Amino acid sequence: MEVNISKRSWVLLWICLILLNVIMRIPLTPHEIGHDSFLIHFVADSISTYGHAKWWIHPLSIVGLYPFSMASALPFYLSGISQVLPLAMEQAIWIALLPIGIFSSFTAYLMAGAIKDDKIFKFITALAYSTSMGILVQTTWSASGRGLFLVFLPLFIYFLIKSRFSKLKYILFTVVLFILLLATHNLFYFLIPIILSFVIALIISNIHIKSSNYYGGIVLLILFIIFFVELSLEKVAMDTMILNYARYIGVLGIFAIGGFIFILFKNNKTFEELFFILLLLFFVPLLSILTYSKFFMLPFVALLISYGIANLVRVSQNRKGALFVVVIFIMLSIGIAEFYQFGRTNIENTNQDSQFWAEESTVNAGLWTKSYINKLVYTDNSLLSLKILAYSGATMLSGSNVVYPIQDNLEDFNLSKRSQFSTLFYSEGPYHIDNKSGLNQWAWYKLRDEGLGGRWGWIAKAHDINYYINNEKTVTVFSSSPEIQENDKVFDNGNISIWNFRY
Repeated sequence: MEVNISKRSWVLLWICLILLNVIMRIPLTPHEIGHDSFLIHFVADSISTYGHAKWWIHPLSIVGLYPFSMASALPFYLSGISQVLPLAMEQAIWIALLPIGIFSSFTAYLMAGAIKDDKIFKFITALAYSTSMGILVQTTWSASGRGLFLVFLPLFIYFLIKSRFSKLKYILFTVVLFILLLATHNLFYFLIPIILSFVIALIISNIHIKSSNYYGGIVLLILFIIFFVELSLEKVAMDTMILNYARYIGVLGIFAIGGFIFILFKNNKTFEELFFILLLLFFVPLLSILTYSKFFMLPFVALLISYGIANLVRVSQNRKGALFVVVIFIMLSIGIAEFYQFGRTNIENTNQDSQFWAEESTVNAGLWTKSYINKLVYTDNSLLSLKILAYSGATMLSGSNVVYPIQDNLEDFNLSKRSQFSTLFYSEGPYHIDNKSGLNQWAWYKLRDEGLGGRWGWIAKAHDINYYINNEKTVTVFSSSPEIQENDKVFDNGNISIWNFRY
């Protein structure tokens, strides 16, 4: 889409995009957001406290592929920001993630430029990607390795494409980015299809296969349909898939359909476009893995959106009318994304059992715990447990196993290797803990499910649990145990209460 834009207008566009990214990431809650964020908050704080990663008990612990560990890149980044500025970890998370969120627009711009050197095409990709709900969720006061991974993924693709020209610096940067992504999140498994697509595209481009663009497009379309129906739709219903992807892609996703058709039937496909098509073909069978694919597909959908918009404006007889429609859709997309930003925090519904963000009452309880409790703490609410960990650093019986090596509470465990053909190998890691029964994490679940009065109630005394933290908004098996009322309530702010056990 050839559009002449003055340098001044171009600078103004980028200033607007950067300001838009900042505004859309202004926190709507008084404290940080997200389930993963609280655990990473605790882990990052432990680096600042102890000066090293205590969960590194094996080389694979660095990348989170060993039991009792997590990927290390984000905790180290947050710990560094917290110490350098210096700031409390909660504030450091927001300060650290804001530039990362803005940076996503630049990485998307570079990726788009490696595929098609057109300013508007690149800018639309940057806009669609950085303001998509999937990126906003992961980069707005919510520490998530997934978010950091998604921001740097387009940069990896950019260097990978550039390495085709065998320039040492691009190959080196590709390797460095691969290692960084490896240490960021287990989404790195999705890099394998990207690299395979690149290699196959190189082979095909060297063979110089000639085919009709029309019939070639038909063949590709049939392949996509077969892969989609046979390998994705069998596992997940169509409506579930559409809702999940629409939720994180946004309104602009409608242009991706046109972009997909356009690139399939495009004349004189470049090497980069061939690579892109092969990449999409590889990912079709993975679309049903909604937990990960709805995020991982975002950069590629952003490219399809750019193709769709550029082609719509190019073929339209009324270019001004087409541009007007595009602008309306962009405004609608941004508005809906902000609506979901507000909606997911649910800040008005303070009576909800388990808020997605840290309520003031929970933070106060965490700070009180930090000041007055130096013995083992237990709570049967998994999210509350992570929040208390983040704001107190208290020694806790937890459902998250990375906590135990950090708090010097790691028991002996036996491991066995999983098969590389097992899905658990990729989702849970290459090792399986054989003696989970009896370990601290197992004990946490048993107490949660059966309470003090159940057959596993003796675990509380055996582990010398001294304090129980309860969310007063919920009634659980543990909190309703008669034994709880026999103990002393030492803290109560209306929402959170803390009980001191007497054995």
